[in-house]
Amino acid sequence: MSETPIDPAEGGAPAGPAGTEPSEADPAGTDPVGAAPADPADGGEPDAEALRKEVEALRKEAAKYRVKSRELSATLATAKTPEEFAEAAARSAALEVELHRERLARKFSLPDELAALVQGDDDDAREAHAKSLARFAVAPVPRPGHPGGGLDPSARTTPTDPAALAAAVPRNRR
Repeated sequence: MSETPIDPAEGGAPAGPAGTEPSEADPAGTDPVGAAPADPADGGEPDAEALRKEVEALRKEAAKYRVKSRELSATLATAKTPEEFAEAAARSAALEVELHRERLARKFSLPDELAALVQGDDDDAREAHAKSLARFAVAPVPRPGHPGGGLDPSARTTPTDPAALAAAVPRNRR
């Protein structure tokens, strides 16, 4: 009598193809007929699904490196030489000093001529110098005939009485 595979529905262990036993990697025997073990270290070749997953992982990794390469290329294209960077840093420092001078001139009410003379190596030295220059600043004299602010006294005032306002409105009658 020949040996027949046990049917899994009867509760026995499934058998592989006729005359073969389930593999160690797949003890349940669910490998398709003729499929090789998934681990090439076991001496066999990986199956198609394992190869697809590996190729997909490699493609993702390559895409990540391509994106990183593009980003670095864009960064490199906008990168400055050390000389350009030093020049930009010096220009930035000069602009910061100029801004501080302008702020001090506004704070101490210095005219433009005296604001340009504010000197000092740091913020405190420039502020002390601006204070000393402020002693020589003369307050601007208002021009004659023009008051310093407020309304012009020679202008007619508008009445606030509603009856007077209504009387001021011209009416066209035919």
